[in-house]
Amino acid sequence: MAIYSQAEQIENGVLPNWDNPDIITNDWRPFRLRSEAQVTIRNLSATVSAVNASVHFYTSPFGIGMRRELRVTRIVTVGPAQLVSLLFPLNREILTGDPRTGVHIVIDHPTDRNPVNNMGSQVHDGAYTTESGRSFDVRIPVRNDSSLTREIQLSVLPTDLLGTVTPSTRTFAPFEQIIALLHIEVPSILSGATGSEIARAVTVLARTGEGVVIGGATRLLRIDS
Repeated sequence: MAIYSQAEQIENGVLPNWDNPDIITNDWRPFRLRSEAQVTIRNLSATVSAVNASVHFYTSPFGIGMRRELRVTRIVTVGPAQLVSLLFPLNREILTGDPRTGVHIVIDHPTDRNPVNNMGSQVHDGAYTTESGRSFDVRIPVRNDSSLTREIQLSVLPTDLLGTVTPSTRTFAPFEQIIALLHIEVPSILSGATGSEIARAVTVLARTGEGVVIGGATRLLRIDS
């Protein structure tokens, strides 16, 4: 059983994205939550069914290291080389709150041979340049989800936009939370228009001082100016 997994992308040397292609939560114009999240789960085995797999659906506030809350668990069976699309309704509290709600999926199946792709998250924000401008800041909550003091390093993954994050390194007390500022500038060479937008994304990756990835967040941008 599998879902797009940031951990698997990193393990395979691929840049991860927290706009998860297997988790759909938002519509555009404006960027807003749907009433339910659509989650795609795959059975990568060509010969064996995945019987009675548990799919755990968590939500969290937007940010890195934020506290997750288990909302529901579904039991599914997926045939060989098949996929299923699951719908998870969002409650009124979430729908009337921040449209940048994080969604996290954990799949539990005892005979799965590759558990690294059993976990995937979506933590993203989005806007058009006619809304945000072409030079702007994004406030990203960052929390040390640990009872230990530890250093957290933030970096912007390679992109053709100009992105910087502040702070880049900070020592956090246990469960301390701060606001990091992601500054984005759209170079003049990228120019779109309504109806012919240019889609881009900027991802912030968080690691411990030892280099262990602890999370990330992606800002989606549709360049329409």
